[in-house]
Amino acid sequence: MTEIWTKEKIKSLGMKTKEMWFDVLNNGLEEDRGFSLDDPNILDIQKQIKEDYINYLDSCVDNPSFLNYYILRDENEVIVSVCRIIIKEEGYFFEGLETHRNHYRKGYANQLLDFTVKDLFRKEIERLYSNVAVHNIASNNFHSNFGFGIVNEGSKRYVYSLDINKYVKVDLFNNWASSYNESVRKSEKEGSYPFAGYSDIKLEIFKEISRSNKQDVLDMGIGTGEITGPLYDLGYSITGVDFSSKMIELGQKRLPNAKVIQCSFLDVTKYLDKKYDYIIFNYSIHHLEYDKQVDLLASLYDYLNDNGVILIGDVSTMNDGEMEKLRNQYIRIWDDEEFYPICSKYISSEQLDGYKVKYNKYNNISGLMSFEKI
Repeated sequence: MTEIWTKEKIKSLGMKTKEMWFDVLNNGLEEDRGFSLDDPNILDIQKQIKEDYINYLDSCVDNPSFLNYYILRDENEVIVSVCRIIIKEEGYFFEGLETHRNHYRKGYANQLLDFTVKDLFRKEIERLYSNVAVHNIASNNFHSNFGFGIVNEGSKRYVYSLDINKYVKVDLFNNWASSYNESVRKSEKEGSYPFAGYSDIKLEIFKEISRSNKQDVLDMGIGTGEITGPLYDLGYSITGVDFSSKMIELGQKRLPNAKVIQCSFLDVTKYLDKKYDYIIFNYSIHHLEYDKQVDLLASLYDYLNDNGVILIGDVSTMNDGEMEKLRNQYIRIWDDEEFYPICSKYISSEQLDGYKVKYNKYNNISGLMSFEKI
């Protein structure tokens, strides 16, 4: 379980939580300050070190260079890894990435830093820096393996930098790779029907939602959770819909605390009991005929919060003529049992007058449509 300690959050922390935070950092602090564990005053020394650290945590509230602390807890809600982000003239730096001494080599540091970077991504921060001592081989290896590159080599310290946008794009692609079969890969690489722009659309959906403060997401066609999994990791509330019990089983392994509904799209409103900030159709609504697509979008209007948005990423065109031209171009492999979104059909429908429709075309095959509740 990940969480973010803002300045306001730190103000509300109880002493037990602060002590748990300190316990992650409390490994060899006596020696770092030049004391021996055999010192007759070691208990007083340890008490003073603890007070110093907790005073530092409290001081972050009034520190203009402090952004956030990022925290990872285990299944027992025990803090196992921590790091902080500070702001310098050069940019955003991460510091103090530590994992509890009893939990080394479990991947917690990678997990926490991944969460941290994705939170910075949604804040539209483009680059993250870190200072590492030259002699700290373990930390230098960690930075290199994570994707940082050295931008300044000093005699005592290296300055590392991470391109956050590039990291997130590569990471999301890697997460999708398990369901990204060879035919999809070949189609996207060639820029051909039906998956040209597939990864770009997924990235844009993640980007739009992750950079919003809105938290409730309905994934229509959740499958294995490849789209909403990264949002789930950032703390978003996810509800997923799928007709396949096998897909739901796989999705629940990826998103154990998400609510998952097994039903057809047309029956979904029977099972919804809340409103959402975002509703996603990623290569899924085309299984419905056009009139049913319109009916479904109209019925979901009441399940959107004010200014909520439906996102449809798919093979798509602006009008019928473009779709027919696309069909003719790929007639040998075209699937006539699928009804790919045509933006003009939605715009011309009186049933959808309550939406503001936008269309972002990625190439001649695919695009992303948004329907904002007005």
